[in-house]
Amino acid sequence: MRTQLLLNLTRESARSRLAGCLDGRLGSKSTRRALRFLVALLLLGIGASMGCKADPMMVVDRKPKDMASSSDDAAMGCDSSRCENPDSQCCNGEPCIDVNSNPFHCGGCGKVCGNREVCAAGSCVCRGGGRDQVCSAGTLCCFDGCRDVMKDTMNCGGCNRVCVAGETCDGGTCKCGPAGLSCRSGQTCCGSGCSSLLDDPKNCGKCGKECPMGKACKGGVCEGECAVPCGGVERCCDGMCVNVLNNPKHCGGCGRDCSVLSPFPIPGCLVGNCIDLRMMDMAMPADMSMPMDMSMRD
Repeated sequence: MRTQLLLNLTRESARSRLAGCLDGRLGSKSTRRALRFLVALLLLGIGASMGCKADPMMVVDRKPKDMASSSDDAAMGCDSSRCENPDSQCCNGEPCIDVNSNPFHCGGCGKVCGNREVCAAGSCVCRGGGRDQVCSAGTLCCFDGCRDVMKDTMNCGGCNRVCVAGETCDGGTCKCGPAGLSCRSGQTCCGSGCSSLLDDPKNCGKCGKECPMGKACKGGVCEGECAVPCGGVERCCDGMCVNVLNNPKHCGGCGRDCSVLSPFPIPGCLVGNCIDLRMMDMAMPADMSMPMDMSMRD
């Protein structure tokens, strides 16, 4: 059909050009060009009349896809009217999508919920923190609810990215002090800088607690200090809580060593005073005489 159509067109064109030449309306050069064109068309017609055909092995099937039939097929395979849920929709060729609960098509086809969000009644909600929330623009659904990750120190720059103690969250970055320093893991922001509370003598155990001159900070405790508060009649002496009422090394106070302060050959401590244990034994009845337990505390 294509060859026949082309042949008919060329014949009509040839006739018109030949008529023009015979009428003398074309110049000599134009006439020669028309004659060459006519000869070419005649040769083409001869080749077509001889039955030239293309090799069937070289023919490529270029039949265009029938879009109408494809659409009909898709419609037949995505008939949401047959779904059990009347609210279901056909989304991207997939039938029976519940847009009220599907997080990839929440409230409509292609409406995808964010990370950690769920689709409830056609709306993307965040259930972090034990309640449903619809996160506003600029917030993310984190484990503790909708959070502004540009300012929240517990979710700074992203969910569960916690700033160290004392830092602020500015533009999604944890910063310490006016200089905007970022403290390393294990450090604490103390005012204008980062500090390790375990070994910083100027911030020992907490920000602002300074150890005495010459005393180091070990494990968050200044040398000579007790790790826990002492109670009652106890005093913190050399890093230990002792009873100063009966401890001969700290009798009446830290460092009051009866062996140094008293002239007694066998010194002891009683009610915060150094005594001679021999005299104490002599003053007591024989059946009540007993050695003092120096490790005993009230």
